[in-house]
Amino acid sequence: MADTIISEQVLAPIVENRAVAPDHVELIISSAVLSQAEPGQFAHILTPGMLRRPVSFSRIDQENGQVGLMFQIVGDGTRWLAERRHGEVLDILGPLGHGFAAPDPSKPWCLVGGGVGVPPLYAAAARYLHRSRPDVIIGARTADWVLMAQDFKDLGLDVTVATDDGTAGHAGTVMGPVETWLQDHPDGQVFACGPTPMLAAVSAACEGRATAYVALEQRMGCGIGACLACVVKAHGKEHAEYRRVCTEGPVFAAKELIW
Repeated sequence: MADTIISEQVLAPIVENRAVAPDHVELIISSAVLSQAEPGQFAHILTPGMLRRPVSFSRIDQENGQVGLMFQIVGDGTRWLAERRHGEVLDILGPLGHGFAAPDPSKPWCLVGGGVGVPPLYAAAARYLHRSRPDVIIGARTADWVLMAQDFKDLGLDVTVATDDGTAGHAGTVMGPVETWLQDHPDGQVFACGPTPMLAAVSAACEGRATAYVALEQRMGCGIGACLACVVKAHGKEHAEYRRVCTEGPVFAAKELIW
């Protein structure tokens, strides 16, 4: 895992609001502080009358001091965020958590994303592309919900798409393409983010073969480790322990976790 960057509370203006898929939005935010984030870290965004919403960074542009925040509209908080426009200012805590460390350039690596778990993997690909070129596997329910496939291709990367309904690419989950990749690269590295069942399946498939790192998607309260609302079970030295996703994660070595 990458070292945690000291976070701040910032008031950050929106540069652009992009509709990227049905019920999916990407906000481009201007903030020199947030643009120091590591791939896999997240922003905690204030929404009126509700808890802050954790959103991972889809793009990190240090040169221009901008970041991307991509999310699915699933409730009042994310709907409010989706309605924000150019010039409006968001109250954000960040960057928070531990992100993805740089991959070992001597070993092949693969990015496996499902749904809104795809965006932080794009940030990782863009950051670490100079070290080595990853393969990319993207999963979605249907073709219209496939996220950032063209963005990965614009980096010159090979992208495999899997859709649950078979409307694009491989028919089924990402696990078919993942298994094929693992057979070809048993000593590889896998960076994954997506729904918990997908991450558990990726972790099991990599056991005894590739090294897997997973970025968890978890409901949060405070985002700074105080409320313990986002804990997950992990292996301890003598017995199971609990780890806070917001501070000790969101990125963990998959073998650390009890699925």
